[in-house]
Amino acid sequence: YVGGYGGGHLVADSYQEVQRHEEERRRLAQEVKEAREAAKQEREQLKEHASKVNDASSWTAKVLQGDARFASASDEADRQLAQATYGLKSNSEFKGTRERLQAEEEAAAEAAAAEAAARREAAAIAKRERQRRARKQQASKLSFDDEDADG
Repeated sequence: YVGGYGGGHLVADSYQEVQRHEEERRRLAQEVKEAREAAKQEREQLKEHASKVNDASSWTAKVLQGDARFASASDEADRQLAQATYGLKSNSEFKGTRERLQAEEEAAAEAAAAEAAARREAAAIAKRERQRRARKQQASKLSFDDEDADG
């Protein structure tokens, strides 16, 4: 039996053998297609990575960030405490300073929360006022007066 697809010819003993060869060819063609797609994606990723790595601004940004990615709010509080208690201090002075800084931090957090609540309340009031004006304006557009009833 001589058969095959795509211009190629295959000499086989039976039609089933030709079909088996054709299925194998299709499977291999699909594998090649997937491999090419994977290679294309890998090249794109490498190009993107190379553009980021070779960019001097990214190097500078990483150097300037330094340990900032490891910083936290408690680090800031510890830094302030260290600055406020610089030098020789007694235990009571240290405790007093620490308590004062903690109270200031709590007061600042409470003030920020109160300010956020006030902003939300003001936004809600403004929204209600806009809705009230819109309803009033819409109502003024509606006219149920009968113009023919006058005469």
